[in-house]
Amino acid sequence: MLDLARLRNGREIDRLPLTPLFADSDNLPTNRSGAILQRWEPQENDSPDSAGLAERVTLRPLVKAMKLADYDHDGAAAEFFLQTDAEPCGKRMGMVVGLSRGNRRLHAFGSAEKPEAPLVLLREAWEALRDSDGTEITTWACGDHGADIESTTRLSTSADGIHIVDREYQCTGNGRGRLLSETAK
Repeated sequence: MLDLARLRNGREIDRLPLTPLFADSDNLPTNRSGAILQRWEPQENDSPDSAGLAERVTLRPLVKAMKLADYDHDGAAAEFFLQTDAEPCGKRMGMVVGLSRGNRRLHAFGSAEKPEAPLVLLREAWEALRDSDGTEITTWACGDHGADIESTTRLSTSADGIHIVDREYQCTGNGRGRLLSETAK
């Protein structure tokens, strides 16, 4: 079990079980459930077939698990990205955990539309939101792996929380074409 405990003056004032946040991960061995935290930063030239990879990786500096930032733009750097899964091509998926203006207890952030459901996004999407209170990122580009649909995520914050809108566009010979769908998360 992995829990996040919040202490004040050495006394626990809040606790959030993190293990359940990994429940939908496809990367845990089939005979186990639990949480897996990153220990070392991957590098672009890492290959599982590379001789001595494990030894080289263990020489790298340890990753800091909690890098506090202000993802919801409430003026307090009281939350951090928690990677809970990985998808093909090195896409790191996860959620933001911490305290928000509307909830002063430890929690996984949801969207303003679905605050109780942990919001799982690409790490790059969370970073874009952290760095701007309104942005749109391309999550799947026209032509990427033969894609004929381009996917984007629009992220913004307001007093009532984080707003996420996924959009899909038709791909044309010149790139992005007409909007096919738009879904608020």
